[in-house]
Amino acid sequence: MTETLERTLAPLMTIGGFCNLGMFEYPVGQLRSYISCLYALAKWSLLIYFFYYPSYTENFLIRKTIYMDDIVSSATIILILISICRFKELKTCLRELAIVDHTLEALGTPKEYQRLHNWITRIIIGWIVYVFWKFAYGYYVSLFYLEKDINFIAFVFWTYIVIVDNYPSNVIALSALISAAILGLVLYMCIHLLCKLFLLTLCVKSLQCETYKDFLVTYKEWKS
Repeated sequence: MTETLERTLAPLMTIGGFCNLGMFEYPVGQLRSYISCLYALAKWSLLIYFFYYPSYTENFLIRKTIYMDDIVSSATIILILISICRFKELKTCLRELAIVDHTLEALGTPKEYQRLHNWITRIIIGWIVYVFWKFAYGYYVSLFYLEKDINFIAFVFWTYIVIVDNYPSNVIALSALISAAILGLVLYMCIHLLCKLFLLTLCVKSLQCETYKDFLVTYKEWKS
């Protein structure tokens, strides 16, 4: 049961792991903490050293200006640190959701993993479309408006700039989608659980009323 829920969310969590929004799992349910931390440390050390720190230094110290991209990159680093530190708590939350899902199944609510899997697939496709749209727009503006002499070196340079510059915002967008998917799953289960509890309460009260009426009828017959 728990594995089924985790396997349903596995594609989203895998992409989140490559974007350092979680930890790698192989197999599903087995966290690879050291590999995930080393991967995040190596990648972000290179990005900060070769791109974000020089860009921030140039904008803040030379131009005396702070751009939105500088704030987004800093926020992304903080978000990644929080995500890695809280990932085990997220896995615990998913296990508790699996228990709630099992309770709902016992109360008669069918499991809809296929629908959840379809929604996650749409979320991933939407995020990929968003990433490619930002890449295409930034690439078009950079290469055709800022670069007059288009050659192979300019092509490689602006490709690198556009990918690295848009990477933090793409990570934040993916984090928002993962949070929305999990919150939507929690809300879905809570609504179904409350509905089942409400119906169960009505059944109990109805049974109590019927029992009380039968008791009154029996009591009146006994008195007479």
